[in-house]
Amino acid sequence: MLPTWETKRTGFAQGFALLARGPACVLGRSRPAPQVPGRGAARLPEPVPAVGWGVVRGADARGGGGPCRAARTLTLQRGPGQDAQPGPAAAGNSLARPVQHPGPLVTRGPRRGRGLVRGGAGSGEEGNKGAAHGAARLSARGRSSGSRGAASGAALREGGLGQLGVGLANFLRKRFGKDSVILSDIRKPPDHIFHSGPFIYSDILDYKNLREIVVNNRITWLFHYSALLSAVGEANVSLARAVNITGLHNVLDVAAEHNLRLFVPSTIGAFGPTSPRNPTPDLCVQRPRTIYGVSKVHAELMGEYYHYRYGLDFRCLRYPGIISADSQPGGGTTDYAVQIFHDAIKSGKFECNLKPSTRLPMMYIDDCLRATLEVMEAPAESLSMRTYNVNAMSFTPEDLAQEVLKHIPEFQITYNVDSVRQAIADSWPMNFDDSNARKDWGWKHDFDLPELVTTMLNFYGSDTRIAQAN
Repeated sequence: MLPTWETKRTGFAQGFALLARGPACVLGRSRPAPQVPGRGAARLPEPVPAVGWGVVRGADARGGGGPCRAARTLTLQRGPGQDAQPGPAAAGNSLARPVQHPGPLVTRGPRRGRGLVRGGAGSGEEGNKGAAHGAARLSARGRSSGSRGAASGAALREGGLGQLGVGLANFLRKRFGKDSVILSDIRKPPDHIFHSGPFIYSDILDYKNLREIVVNNRITWLFHYSALLSAVGEANVSLARAVNITGLHNVLDVAAEHNLRLFVPSTIGAFGPTSPRNPTPDLCVQRPRTIYGVSKVHAELMGEYYHYRYGLDFRCLRYPGIISADSQPGGGTTDYAVQIFHDAIKSGKFECNLKPSTRLPMMYIDDCLRATLEVMEAPAESLSMRTYNVNAMSFTPEDLAQEVLKHIPEFQITYNVDSVRQAIADSWPMNFDDSNARKDWGWKHDFDLPELVTTMLNFYGSDTRIAQAN
């Protein structure tokens, strides 16, 4: 049974073309459908007159009716007096060079314009990324000298109203300029964030919206942080699957189509109980038992596949638990390491939901942001892999409490173990082996446990004194 067809004038090709609502659609002169990996040949209607370039769009990602969501384009070439033929762009044509993808086909344009950063952030693993599909974006339009700098243009960050979103936006704006970084989310930003630099609305599940943002803002770097974290994801698996996996697919397609440099953070949650835990190397068995961890392994493998298959400049870091004074905990298993400072200053008491001996790798946010920029600026030839572990320290709740006691002698900690979070933590690495990152692109952390505790308590202590004075 043939799909339903309708005629439509497009801005891409002058003249009338066909828009298919079904297995495939062709804009331009109709001809035998291409073989799309994993999808087979689409059935097309009878040829109709058309003029100009053509675009082949793959089937909808959900397999249903409606225009293709993650459309990729195939350049059609015409010679003097010839019909349009599929083929590479003519020599010297800077419009695009075709890149064949599974599903819809895409063209990749010249590397220019802005960068795109996607994802949210709080504290905990990956800094408690942005909620659901409202990933905020951060786009940097600045220039950087040398081969290590971003291409002239902008960086976009999604899920940006969380800890890492705002933190990374501020960090990149200091480096590339205020107007070179675009922050986005589906939530309305507070005044201080809205006035700190460009902010736009973005929904990570809206593929068309993502493409428009990349094109209109000439994005060159994309930071994709949108995700539901471990404990939150287990409470809403269907939403986590949509945000963490479908959202990732949209990002990969947009990045490949527009030749972006793409950063996707991974996590200690990408490992499972059968992984070596102390230390955990870059390459080992990964069998996570949370939807969050499964989606992160999927992201690592898909990014690597797109790199080797289509040349996508994909870069990924496995973050440990990220600790920051700038935001509230947001649903991660490692969030106790942030909440303890809030409670120590406020009441002198803290109830921990993990066992006192639970050892996990951790990192202060300043180190995390610096590692992210350093791997993005690293020359491609220096990278021996696409996904790296990064680490700074490893401690238990008991270790952290003892360090806090050095500053607040009256501090008291009790334990009320959450079985769900404890099971998650017991399946994660106790310590990261990040020797490859240190060797390949010179990673080196600045904050150990004593410096971390001093910094956090000074921050919350000063805030408390200011609040009391006010």
